[in-house]
Amino acid sequence: MFSLDAAQKALIAQCDSLVALQQPDGSLHRADWGLDDPGGTCSLVALCLYTGRHVDAAERALDYLEAYQRASGLTDLRDCNFDSSPDAGFILQALCPAILAVRHERTEAFLRRMVAGALTGGFHTPNHRWVMSAGLALAERCFPDLSEQIRPVIESYLAEGYDLNADGAWIERSAGVYDAICAKSLLILAECGYQRDVSLETVRRNLELNLQLFHADGTIETGLSRRQDHGTRAVPSSLIVPFLWAGTLLKEPRFLQAAAYLQIKAPADGYSLTQFLRQYGEPEALTPALPESYAAHFPVLEAHRIRRGSLSATVFGGTTRLLHVVYGQAELVSVKVSQSYFGVGRFVGDRIWEDDGAVTLRSEGKLSPYRPGYELPLGRPVPVESYTAMRAERELRRVPYCTSELVVTESDEGLTLRYVTLDGMDRVPAQLALDFAPGGVWETDDTAFQPQAGQVVFLKRGAGRMRYGRDIIEVSPGACAHQMWAMRDSEPAPGLVRVLLTYLTPLDQSVALKMTRI
Repeated sequence: MFSLDAAQKALIAQCDSLVALQQPDGSLHRADWGLDDPGGTCSLVALCLYTGRHVDAAERALDYLEAYQRASGLTDLRDCNFDSSPDAGFILQALCPAILAVRHERTEAFLRRMVAGALTGGFHTPNHRWVMSAGLALAERCFPDLSEQIRPVIESYLAEGYDLNADGAWIERSAGVYDAICAKSLLILAECGYQRDVSLETVRRNLELNLQLFHADGTIETGLSRRQDHGTRAVPSSLIVPFLWAGTLLKEPRFLQAAAYLQIKAPADGYSLTQFLRQYGEPEALTPALPESYAAHFPVLEAHRIRRGSLSATVFGGTTRLLHVVYGQAELVSVKVSQSYFGVGRFVGDRIWEDDGAVTLRSEGKLSPYRPGYELPLGRPVPVESYTAMRAERELRRVPYCTSELVVTESDEGLTLRYVTLDGMDRVPAQLALDFAPGGVWETDDTAFQPQAGQVVFLKRGAGRMRYGRDIIEVSPGACAHQMWAMRDSEPAPGLVRVLLTYLTPLDQSVALKMTRI
């Protein structure tokens, strides 16, 4: 499963593939930028030095890097950050292990200049603090003579405390990208003697959360993320080495089993894995496994997770996306509820709670201070330029808020959704929108077709099934109280296939989501 020989072969292949992409000026280019990439070029140097291959390519890369390096010692992330100390943290994490393995005077001089810039450079996002601290901790190992300059800076960052909440999530909540970056950084800090116990415990708590975010195929729930991975579906291979590393240091077999499971789905980066295996050796035979039967409530994240074998579901508070369901190949990307009501009819889970297995989302319907209702005349002049500013002076004729609840419960065959209106007016158009990933086949008792992204389908009665290969999510019963294809105040889903159930208020309606495999 985790063979040093296999990891080293993957590393060599990775190194050779980067060298093949090297430009005449020594740089690597980012195809999505159409520009040279200092960070990627540093990775090329690291792999060449660490493997002892293509030394001439490393020297050409250093020609480019020395010419590109700014007077501060820093480089740029060319689509975003210039004179970037956070990116110095990533570069130090990449290059320092190579220098610790094989001393290289020219690269060391490049890094010494970079360290000088990183010490006073500052950061942008929360994770940068730990990336920079870990990079500087590795630099301290490379250059012990700089310890008196480096150590106070690391300690000043660590004095802020790790930004992990009570549910085990970082501020950025990025299970697909930044959780792995933070875990790796804290593991480096622990091994370099910085807050070892606190760092390891923080990593443990975050990885415990991640264990409860995986779908059965090894992809991870990113609907909670505040970063660029939000809403994506991918196997987070960057978590493999953190799971291995933390599992080894903490003697936690579930982390090791998770690493083995992910390694089958999407192998780890050869450079990181080789470093780990050279330091700790090959782990004993592991049984690949992820937790597959649980329900977990996360009050701080305003979320609830359910895994039952192939079924994986997430209930979200604080957003219009209320539910995400994965069943094998089938994916219900989103469930959204709306009323066409004064521009404030979108259901947002203002509160979420769990009671005896039932998860309740409550929407108060208070998205605007002026709605629902009507504004009354002031009885005095309202200059055009003052109309908006004077709005707060108007009295309102209030009508009831469209307060409602959505209750999600498990059933023997899947999930049940119960939508109940608690306040508001009668005869208001409402809808339950089920947004499926494209690529499925929609079937009812008397029709079957393959809907395209952006298409809207009304389920007027009975049951409808969205089938992906052998995996089916069945919806029932249908309802068609109105035929508004794009109901006012509802959110569109242009990249998905929308199945609509439509109603008129008041409502107490249950909908079954049945998971089957043929």
